[in-house]
Amino acid sequence: MAKIVAVYNKDRRRDHRRAVHLAAKLNGFDARLNNKDVTIKDISPGGVGIAGEEDDLDDYADMDVVLDDGEKLNIEALGLSVGDVVSLEIFLKTADSFSIDIEIRRADHADGKLGARFVNIGNKDFNTLEKIVLGRLR
Repeated sequence: MAKIVAVYNKDRRRDHRRAVHLAAKLNGFDARLNNKDVTIKDISPGGVGIAGEEDDLDDYADMDVVLDDGEKLNIEALGLSVGDVVSLEIFLKTADSFSIDIEIRRADHADGKLGARFVNIGNKDFNTLEKIVLGRLR
């Protein structure tokens, strides 16, 4: 009979992620990635979930609009793979944009979604990130 020695969360996250809808850009990996617009779907002190850019509803004024889940991020075309480090620029409504390095931890080609963890975080960057995660900065 097997003995259970540890139980792990299958997605390996240490922090609970907060659902958000933030505009962002992926910048720079070996010049293959040049300011690709994306949407941050969830965020925690440890990382983010990223999807393709979504339509800006302001462009449609007061018309009825039916949207699917947004544009799928073409991960293969970006040349991204697990372990790559890129810069993520997060656009905020109440403050200047904020850039932070992320390491790709999960690349879901079928759904066009990325999971990443934050890397190389200094104190100032962590404080800004903390305010975003807690909803104090948008």
